[in-house]
Amino acid sequence: MMALLEHFSLAHQPFPRVAPEEAILRHKGLEEVLAKLHFALERDTIALLVAGSGCGKSTALSLFARSLDASSHQLATLSLTTLGPFSLIASIATSLGLKPRRFKGDTAAALLGHLRSLPRRIVLVIDEAHLLPDESLVDLRLLTADDFDRRSPFSMILCGQPRLRERLSEPRHEALSQRIGVRIRLRPLTEAEIGLFIALHCKAAGAADAVFEPQATAAIFQHSRGVPRLAQNLALGAALAAMAAGSATVDAVAVQQAVVDLEDS
Repeated sequence: MMALLEHFSLAHQPFPRVAPEEAILRHKGLEEVLAKLHFALERDTIALLVAGSGCGKSTALSLFARSLDASSHQLATLSLTTLGPFSLIASIATSLGLKPRRFKGDTAAALLGHLRSLPRRIVLVIDEAHLLPDESLVDLRLLTADDFDRRSPFSMILCGQPRLRERLSEPRHEALSQRIGVRIRLRPLTEAEIGLFIALHCKAAGAADAVFEPQATAAIFQHSRGVPRLAQNLALGAALAAMAAGSATVDAVAVQQAVVDLEDS
């Protein structure tokens, strides 16, 4: 990868798996997600965040976590996709430092009491929730069916792929669905945003001049369908292809070669 830095006169590796702050494109859709998550927090309601794979859900949650006041809020993220209903409640309790009880109802009650005693409000993020067993989704009601006359002792964000919305629309999950006050969809980037996304990554890597030609970014958008993770992989592959061809910039031919290389890998 050092050869890539030298070829394009870069100071840092381009398109890293975890983007630095200066490479994050604060596009309109992302800003709307952050605003709605804060609205759900203020309104004391459950938020549902869905996004296709690679569309930037983790980035959005990371930015949201950094925007919280650490003196009053604590983020707890759990990915409990393979657990049964009892393990769900028990695992949430364990992650927050509470020993599970023999029965999940008792564990849920003890957990709610524990959360009320904490100095900071817990923001519980259940990630990959579209893979949770039905029984686990039903049992989330044990944590949300507390006394409605009082403020909930914690905030919850359910995250997953778009089919999570379909699952929550099923009759068995109606009680949980009714408690979701804010529903958010993070969509792929537009063609213009893909161009900005790639340019921002190149700038963060230290590029002084444009690395990608307009036809290249258009081709990346076409093949990635605006999904940032796919666009990032294609952009890196295209940069490597352009370097191998001895080209000073990345063109549409290099993008097509990257598409072929990714399909063959």
